[in-house]
Amino acid sequence: MIIYASFVEGHVFISDEAQHLLFEDICQRKHIEACGVLLGHSDSQGNWYVERVQPLQNIFDSPVYFEFAPEELLAVELEHAGEIVGVYHSHPTGFSVASATDRENMQRVNVEEQIPWVWLIVRGPFDMLWQEQRMPSAVIAYHHYEQWGLQEIPVQFVQSQA
Repeated sequence: MIIYASFVEGHVFISDEAQHLLFEDICQRKHIEACGVLLGHSDSQGNWYVERVQPLQNIFDSPVYFEFAPEELLAVELEHAGEIVGVYHSHPTGFSVASATDRENMQRVNVEEQIPWVWLIVRGPFDMLWQEQRMPSAVIAYHHYEQWGLQEIPVQFVQSQA
């Protein structure tokens, strides 16, 4: 069960640059689960600040499942040490919540491996209307807390100050 809990104070803040690259990647790979890592930082209040995204290959090329190539993820971890704050993937079929596989992976990574990543899912379908409007409302975020279980995390898109 997924609960949107008011006791979870963390938010996900996504920069303009990250939003642009995220949506570009998903539109370019609209028939499979596009995936990658979120780069930025987190703070002591439980917030994640996504400043950039790094697309990674979905080695299964599947519309219903994604998996990174371990060597590609390792290369990003080495190049951007300490900057990975989460992962993203798309649901091109429009499935609007984390799948059973997603939930298992979130629990394994966040609780069992104690990696404090946030998980973004961008739901489709990625038709012309979606591509023109780049719908931020299609982005949902999750984190699996040891004490509270799987929680949906509020997402905010941050306009850069020019």
